[in-house]
Amino acid sequence: MDYVKLIREHALIYLSVDEITNKIAAILNEKVDDVKNNLLALIKQGVLFLKDNKVSISADHGYIKGKLSLNRKGYGFVSVPDKPDFFIPQFAINGAMDGDDVLFEITRVNGDELMEGKIVQVLSRNTTHVVGTYIVGKSKNVVFPDDDKLQQIRIYKGDEGTAQNNEKVWVELDSALLDEGVLRGKIIEVLGKANSPKAEQLSIIRSYKLVDKFDAATVNEAKKLPQYVDVKKYKSRQDFTALKTITIDGEDARDFDDAISVETDTDGGYTLYVHIADVSHYVTENSALDKEAYKRGTSVYFPNQVIPMLPVELSNGICSLNEGENRLTLSVVIKLDKDAKVLSSRVVEGIIKSAHRMTYTEITNLLAGDQLLKEKYADVYENILIYREISKKLKDMRLKRGEIRFNIPEPFILENEQGEIVSITKRMQDEAHEIIESLMICANEAVALWGYKTKLPIMYRVHEKPDEEKVARLSKILSNMGVSNNLEIEGDKPAAYQKIMDKIAKSPKEQTLAVLTLRTMMKARYSPTCIGHFGLASEYYCHFTSPIRRYPDLITHRVIKCYLNGMPASEIREKFSDFIMRASERCSENEKTADEAERAVDDYKKAVYMKNFLGQEFDAVISGVQEFGIFAELDNGIEGMIKADNLPFDNYEYDDMSLTLKGKQHSFTIGDKVRIVVSNVNTQLRQIDFDLAGVEHQVKDFINNKTFNRGENLKHNKKAAKTEKFGKKSSKNNAKNAKSNKFSAKDYYKLKSKHKK
Repeated sequence: MDYVKLIREHALIYLSVDEITNKIAAILNEKVDDVKNNLLALIKQGVLFLKDNKVSISADHGYIKGKLSLNRKGYGFVSVPDKPDFFIPQFAINGAMDGDDVLFEITRVNGDELMEGKIVQVLSRNTTHVVGTYIVGKSKNVVFPDDDKLQQIRIYKGDEGTAQNNEKVWVELDSALLDEGVLRGKIIEVLGKANSPKAEQLSIIRSYKLVDKFDAATVNEAKKLPQYVDVKKYKSRQDFTALKTITIDGEDARDFDDAISVETDTDGGYTLYVHIADVSHYVTENSALDKEAYKRGTSVYFPNQVIPMLPVELSNGICSLNEGENRLTLSVVIKLDKDAKVLSSRVVEGIIKSAHRMTYTEITNLLAGDQLLKEKYADVYENILIYREISKKLKDMRLKRGEIRFNIPEPFILENEQGEIVSITKRMQDEAHEIIESLMICANEAVALWGYKTKLPIMYRVHEKPDEEKVARLSKILSNMGVSNNLEIEGDKPAAYQKIMDKIAKSPKEQTLAVLTLRTMMKARYSPTCIGHFGLASEYYCHFTSPIRRYPDLITHRVIKCYLNGMPASEIREKFSDFIMRASERCSENEKTADEAERAVDDYKKAVYMKNFLGQEFDAVISGVQEFGIFAELDNGIEGMIKADNLPFDNYEYDDMSLTLKGKQHSFTIGDKVRIVVSNVNTQLRQIDFDLAGVEHQVKDFINNKTFNRGENLKHNKKAAKTEKFGKKSSKNNAKNAKSNKFSAKDYYKLKSKHKK
C-alpha cells in the first residue's frame, strides 16, 4: 500500500506516529505493529519527516534525501542520484557527519552553476565510533576527533569512564543529537596518552575498525590444536620429507607458509615443488577460527606490530613450516621444460620437513659468493642456483608476454626495542625476493589454470584493463614530458606500459613517472569470475600461496581439498559458489582497509621521524604538482608538501597535462630537483610540510616591507577575488558566514572535485 498517498488522501499529517498508525490500521484493517513498522521504515528512508513527534511528508517540505561528504574545512556536499552535488556550508551541517544519509532542503539556486542546501535531519549514521583526544574543560568535557572532518563530541559526566585529560580515547556516538546539532558520545576505551606512539598507532587501528584481539571461542579452539604432526596418521598423503626443502623469508618473519624444493630431470627440465601450509586442515568450515579469519580477511602489517588473521598457535605454530619439523601441506608439483615453460601441474596433499629456514639477506649474500654461507648451506647450495635459473627464465617469459614491472621501492622503517625510529630508507626488491616472487606466481597461475579447467569455484585474483580516459590522459602527460608512447592505440595491452618502464629506466624521473603510471591502473581485486590479471599479463591467476595471512588462499585450499577427497566438481560448485561471490567482495574490501591502515601508520611514523629534522635542508625531487602546491620526495622516500602560498611570488598557472605550476619567473614540474627545508610536521594529521630553501625569509621580508600585492600571487589573488564576489551575491546570513570563513559557497563549489581529500 502507498502510505504517502493514503496520508495525503486522509489528511493524516502533523499527527504523532501512534496516531497515524492507529488511523491507517483502521482504514486498511491491518495489524497495528505492522503499520507502525512500515511507517518507521519510511521515516528512516526519508520519505516521511518526523519532528517533535509529528509526521509529515518530506517532499511537501521540499526535502531531498542524499549522502553527505564532508571536507576538512567544515563544508560538505550532498550527492543525489542523477543530480549535481549540493553544496552545504559549514553553518548548515546541523550535526551531520561524513558519509551520513541525510534529508536536506535547497536554500539557494544560481542557475545550474550552484545549488546550496541545509541539512534538516540525519537519517542514518555512517560513523558510530570515533577516535579522538579527551579534553577536560571548565564548563564541559569534549573529545576532539582525529578525523578533522568531524566536529567535537560532548562527553557528559558518567560517560567518561576512566579517561583522564589529554588521553586518546575510543568513543561510541549517541544516535541522538543534542541541541543545535551537537554530538554526544560515551568513552568505551582509553588508548593511552595523546601523542604517545603506542596510543597513536592504536588510534589508527581503531579508526580503521581493525580487530587486534581474538574472542574467547577462537582462542579456545586454537589452544586445542596439536603442536606437532604424527606422520603415521597421514599415510594417504604424499611424503616429501626426503626432499631438500627450504623456506625463504625476511629476517623478522614469524610465520612461514611457503616452502620450495626442486629436482632436475634428465631432459634438462625441472620438477618444481611449491609447498603451502595446509591451513584448511586445522581451520575447518564454520568453526570459530574460520569465522574470525573470514571477518578479518587478511593479516595487517605495521613496522613494529602484526595483526594476524589467525592466532599464533596456527600462524607461528602448527601451520608454520618451521625448520626441522614435519608439517602438512598442499603442494603444487610443476613439471617445467628446460626453458621453464610449464608442461603439467598437479596439487596434492603432502607432508614436508624444512631443511633450512633461510632469509632474503642470506640468499642474496650466498649468490654473491659468500664462502661461509656456501659451507653452511652446502646441502642446498646447488638447488638455490637452480631456483635462480628457473626464476630468471620465468621472469623473462612474463616480460615477453607483457608483464608490467614497476621499479617502485617500499619504505623500510627501522625501530629499536624501545619503539624509537632509528631510520627510514627505501627498500628495493633484490634477487632473493625475485626468486620467491617468480616461483609463487608460477604456482598461483598453475592452480588457477587447473581450477579453471576442472570447473572448480575458484576465487580468482583479477586485475582489469585501465580506464580509457585515464590512459588517454597519461599518454598526453608522458608525451608532454618527452616520453614517446603508443598508449592511445595499445593502452589495452600490458606490454605498452612495460615499454614505457623500459624507456624511463634509470632516468631521474623514473620513480615519479612509474608512480604516475601505476595510479592509472585499476586496483587488483578478488572475483569468482576469471577475467585475467592485466599487470601480470596472466590469463589465469589466483592467490594460493599465503593461507596463513589471506582468507582467499584459505578458501581456495578448502575447495581444492574437497575435490582431492572425492567430491564431484558439480557438488563443490553448489556448495561454494554463492559464498565465494560474497567472500570475493568482502575480502577485496578488507584488503583495501588493511592497505589504508598500513599506509596511515607508515605516514605517522614518517611524521614522527621528520620532527627530528625541523629546520634542516635536504635535496628532493618534485613528486607531484597540484593547483594548491607541489609535493617533494626525499631520498629516503618521505614526501612533504610545499604550499602554493609558500612558493616564490609569481602569477602561477597549473597545467594538468604537463603537471607543471608555471609562473612568469618560476616553474615547477614533476621530476624537477629542488632544495627544501622541513618547515612543519603534524603527527596527528600525519602531514609533513616543506618550504623551498632560501625562499621563506624572502616571503617574510616581502610582506614586512608592505610591498605585498595580492595580484602578484595567483593563490592570494583568487582568494581575495572570491571573497569580493561573495559579498555581492550572498544573503546577509551567508555574507556574515563568509566574513568568518573567507570563502564563498560558490568558491567551495568549484572545489567539489577535491572535497573528499
